[in-house]
Amino acid sequence: QVERNLKAIEFEKAGEIEKAIALYEENSNEGFKGNHSYDRLATIYKNQNDIDNEIRILEKAILIYEVITQEDRIEGMPKLFRFKNRLEKALHTKSQLAKQKKSKLK
Repeated sequence: QVERNLKAIEFEKAGEIEKAIALYEENSNEGFKGNHSYDRLATIYKNQNDIDNEIRILEKAILIYEVITQEDRIEGMPKLFRFKNRLEKALHTKSQLAKQKKSKLK
């Protein structure tokens, strides 16, 4: 999984974002207990204005980091807090976009 992250970083640097996404998603699907894949996916999806996938990944990261925190891994709590904050912002953005869309339809 770490190797996948390293390869995905290379793909990102080469501008091959879809290949990087595929590798990061693989780690996510396996429930990898490291933050890099989730951070990068959330950022990539945010930059692509793909709010639903950003939210999906942040929710997955929160589930993973809740387990990490219960395992008493010291890095768990601050990362869990950070993912929750990012999710809150993404949900707020989604809500704002829905309101804008609704007002345009009137």
